[in-house]
Amino acid sequence: MENAKLKIIKKKDVLKFLDSLKKEYDIFVPIEKNGDIRFSKFNSEKDIPWNYRNTKIPPKEIFFPQTETLFSFEAGTSTLSNGSMTFTPIDESKSSAPGNKNYLIFGIRPCDAQAFSLLDKLFGGDDFQDPYYLEKRKQAIIISLACNKPQITCFCTSLKGKPDNEEGADIILFDLGENILTKPITKKGEEFIENLDSWFKEAKKSDVDKKNELMDLSLKKICSGVNLQNIKEKLDEAFDISFWNEIHQKCLGCGICTYLCPTCYCFDITDEIDHVAGGLAPSRGKRIRCWDSCMFPLFTLHASGHNPRLTYKERMRQRIMHKFNYCPENFKEIFCVGCGRCIRNCPVNLDLREVLVSLMSLGSLCKDKKI
Repeated sequence: MENAKLKIIKKKDVLKFLDSLKKEYDIFVPIEKNGDIRFSKFNSEKDIPWNYRNTKIPPKEIFFPQTETLFSFEAGTSTLSNGSMTFTPIDESKSSAPGNKNYLIFGIRPCDAQAFSLLDKLFGGDDFQDPYYLEKRKQAIIISLACNKPQITCFCTSLKGKPDNEEGADIILFDLGENILTKPITKKGEEFIENLDSWFKEAKKSDVDKKNELMDLSLKKICSGVNLQNIKEKLDEAFDISFWNEIHQKCLGCGICTYLCPTCYCFDITDEIDHVAGGLAPSRGKRIRCWDSCMFPLFTLHASGHNPRLTYKERMRQRIMHKFNYCPENFKEIFCVGCGRCIRNCPVNLDLREVLVSLMSLGSLCKDKKI
């Protein structure tokens, strides 16, 4: 977008601006609670923490909730030949889907917006369409907030990102102090700002210059880069190397790295059955899906009792291979955005960047299985 599309809104007017949209949108903003920042429903009485670094739990939970009811069902009157009960779906409306309102996600960091673009490839791919995710996603306006102060664990620049990365967002905001500079990215974002033009004024050259200066400074603060060129090809030869025997030693298998990852998408599906009071026969229930993790031992446990990923070694290898080898094979994208959540929150200080640096340094030795 040319500079003519750049607009300014006063920071002090943002709460009123969002409040004016509550009837049309379900609005999610970063809100501080008990020392943590998490995306929650907008509350006009709580100010937005403009200087927040990032949320602990990624905003993917808005479109892909940690626990989600797919449908409910009740017992039918007919029975199968073996005497089991027939269940009839009674809630085809997908209870997790929005009603008449669209979604407005305001102030997510560019790495999380980029993560949405990756999840779109999975849930909206040619081979598989997930209606629960897509119905919410298509009704959403994504407004990202550029990073003025990246954390020391951020390495987004190693994965096509940067503090003002635009991928996955409809509009990007820049915190200039008293003013917020807005830049539409998609047609949807441009129309959103045009329809609310009374809240905005044209940006001045000094505003654009200040934005550029802040982004240059922010980019220089990201120092922990990892060269990932040809990592898929290197991992093609690294499945059986002894490196995996050593790198997993500290891992507790707690799954924090996967639960807090904005691009992890594994889930489990379970039927929960209710019984009428005092009765033994099931009367109704619901089918739910919950986040799962490849770092858990039960994740690959077969009904036979065999588990192909019995130890931490196999499970950690799976996590690295999936993001940096299998996803590039299937989606032509590395499924990591360099947000650093897994690094900051690992209880034993396992650093993904160090693992990747080690793997990238293995070189041709992998072919001979010498390490």
